Amino acid sequence: MKIIYLHHSGFVVELDKNTLIFDAITYIQPQFLKKGRRKYFFASHAHTDHFSQIIYNYGTDFDTRYILSDDITRRGGKKTTFIKPYEHLHYDDIKCGPVEIDTFGSTDQGVSFLVQAEGKVIFHAGDLNWWDWSPDARPEIDRAAEERDYKAEIAKIKDFLETNHRKINVAFVPVDSRLGRSATKAAEYFVDELHPQILAPMHCWDEYSVVTDLQQACYGKDVKILTMSKRNEIIYAD
Repeated sequence: MKIIYLHHSGFVVELDKNTLIFDAITYIQPQFLKKGRRKYFFASHAHTDHFSQIIYNYGTDFDTRYILSDDITRRGGKKTTFIKPYEHLHYDDIKCGPVEIDTFGSTDQGVSFLVQAEGKVIFHAGDLNWWDWSPDARPEIDRAAEERDYKAEIAKIKDFLETNHRKINVAFVPVDSRLGRSATKAAEYFVDELHPQILAPMHCWDEYSVVTDLQQACYGKDVKILTMSKRNEIIYAD
């Protein structure tokens, strides 16, 4: 498995036979989209920092499927599926094998994705985050409600994993520096409750110092926190 950080919340996960692309909003270099593989493009919601029409540029050159949150404008033809929270999709390809997709909710807009393929379980949170804004920055936010909503969604994911005897191998979780001291709160809670093997911080634009903050916050916990320092960077390979 190889993980490439594109930008912000955009990642490529390259498995042996399938390639998964999440929330890509920038040009993807050709070496990250090898031919002979089934490509699955995911977009968690319509916000411009998570969805761009650019992903359709890869539909003619590659064996591609699009799985998009249903708040995104409908286009893309028969290779595109629009999906709501708490739905399930199953794809099966003779050469590349099955891919199972389950969606969960968001604390902002759209969906989060749990993808099972080639023996791996991969979670992309989209904008599912503990939006613990400072009262000075966002006085209209109900901080207690934000905490309650985030923890409730994590509980649903935890129940699904336990019921299906699954463990998350890789999770992409927001670490948003705009939240100040609360930037890493969602990721820390995610680690404590769901115990992913690997966690890639996201939603930090180019403010990479917050990645170091998360690594320090999770020191001693049984999770590998990936580091990124620039766009289009391979951040993990096994």
